Amino acid sequence: MPDTTAFALAPHRRDPWQDRPDACVEYQLRTDAEADVMCRLLGLFAQLQLLPEALHMQRLQDDLHISLRLPGISQHRAGVLAQKLRGLVCVWEVSWQRLDHNLVTEVA
Repeated sequence: MPDTTAFALAPHRRDPWQDRPDACVEYQLRTDAEADVMCRLLGLFAQLQLLPEALHMQRLQDDLHISLRLPGISQHRAGVLAQKLRGLVCVWEVSWQRLDHNLVTEVA
């Protein structure tokens, strides 16, 4: 006869990868002014199935200053994505902030 003893359910753990708040995250990047930089950045977002809501780029001498906004991304995932952006050879600086009522800023 099979054992029908009920097992206690494991407590539900919060999954920081799946938290999708209504707030947006805005990234500020400083990169080399090279023709392939935008392809590298957008390729990274495409691999993760993320579509930026807004993107602005300005060339200042040998640098590109890029601002992009992503909607509905968790704070944990935003931090991991910032680390991936910093890992690109052409990227010099990455800062990001969560755009909500509190405007909590994370800079590294």
